[in-house]
Amino acid sequence: MSLVSTSKKTRSEQSQNSGPGSKSPPGSYTEMSRLLGARQLAKDINLFARAPARAQMQGESRSRFRGRGMEFEEARLYAPGDDVRTIDWRVTARTGKAHTKVFHEERERPVHILVDQRSNMFFGSQNLFKSVFAAETAAILAWAALEGSDRIGGQIVGDIRETDFRAKRSHHSVLRFIRELQTFNHELPGETAPQLNLAGMLTECERLVRPGTAVFVISDFIDFDEAAQRSLAMIGRHADITLIRIQDPLETQIPRVGRTRITDGQQEADVVLDATSVKRIQAHLKRQNEQIVSAVTLAKAGLISATTTDNPLAILRKHYPR
Repeated sequence: MSLVSTSKKTRSEQSQNSGPGSKSPPGSYTEMSRLLGARQLAKDINLFARAPARAQMQGESRSRFRGRGMEFEEARLYAPGDDVRTIDWRVTARTGKAHTKVFHEERERPVHILVDQRSNMFFGSQNLFKSVFAAETAAILAWAALEGSDRIGGQIVGDIRETDFRAKRSHHSVLRFIRELQTFNHELPGETAPQLNLAGMLTECERLVRPGTAVFVISDFIDFDEAAQRSLAMIGRHADITLIRIQDPLETQIPRVGRTRITDGQQEADVVLDATSVKRIQAHLKRQNEQIVSAVTLAKAGLISATTTDNPLAILRKHYPR
């Protein structure tokens, strides 16, 4: 539930019944130039630490390549000191000379970016709508992954449909991702009641990601529940997860006793709140925050909190400095 003060007219109110083709307030819809321009901003971002460990057996930080495999590269003549377990017996038998297998570590890492573009994200009182903030953040992450020679895939979820991309390392894959971001964003606000929920989004994410994938989930997590928590825990068993939670300042304010306006992203109503109602709302917000923090801990995930007054690049640069 989002709480909107009657003393302020939010951008979501100003944009009612207006689409991207009409005169909408700045920050209510994505601009392709900004999504493409994020490529230059992404050069300030380093998603994965590449610093070597201080010791051979134990390092200071989490490995960037958790769950990655070793690929066969070639067979060469055996040399003293080589591990006998890597001897290539077929080549040895064919040539009559001992040969050993040479492997190299797979250096690319899949990056999966899940972006929430449902009607609950089409809200903002300052700077940007949550939906735009999420799209710009996702664009920076995608370009940063490409800059780091990692493969980029993901999901973009609207009210009644979603699309997914298998991880690929190419400029074309990022451009396709950005084009779909723009399309989904400009379909807001949806005219149909939302059918896709966060738990379903995470269940599909669990099906798509490979072991060792770095997963970024960008949403306001307004419908985070026990089912979503279970899916998050399952993903955390074989992937590295980071939740990027975007909220508007009005959503975190506890309303005062008296008349106020409330919205669930689809409908709005004026209500009169008494002291008991305010305490219930306060308790609800507290429980929701505690549930998300608990789920993050259980899934061994990271949590980045941002508001629509923040700058997406500044938030990412703070957590992933080059």
